Amino acid sequence: MDQIIFNPRWKEELEAISDDGILIFELTMRQKHVYFPDQYQWLDSVPDWAKEKWDIYLKACSNWCNQNSIPITIISEAHVYEEKSNR
Repeated sequence: MDQIIFNPRWKEELEAISDDGILIFELTMRQKHVYFPDQYQWLDSVPDWAKEKWDIYLKACSNWCNQNSIPITIISEAHVYEEKSNR
């Protein structure tokens, strides 16, 4: 898989851009913290192209959080959704 690029957005969201598409995760802003969905929530929320990529996205997001000194927590209530691009 190609690189996943992460960009914080003003709406308390973390955008994850890859060649496959764009996923949006929760990112609190006041005291930055990423909430990453557990595997069950992931399977219920992501599009088909991402179903088998939980490990890949978790590792990439964890690395990004580490580089930016932002905590990450895996929780069942974390929101993730696909953002459709206007390509």
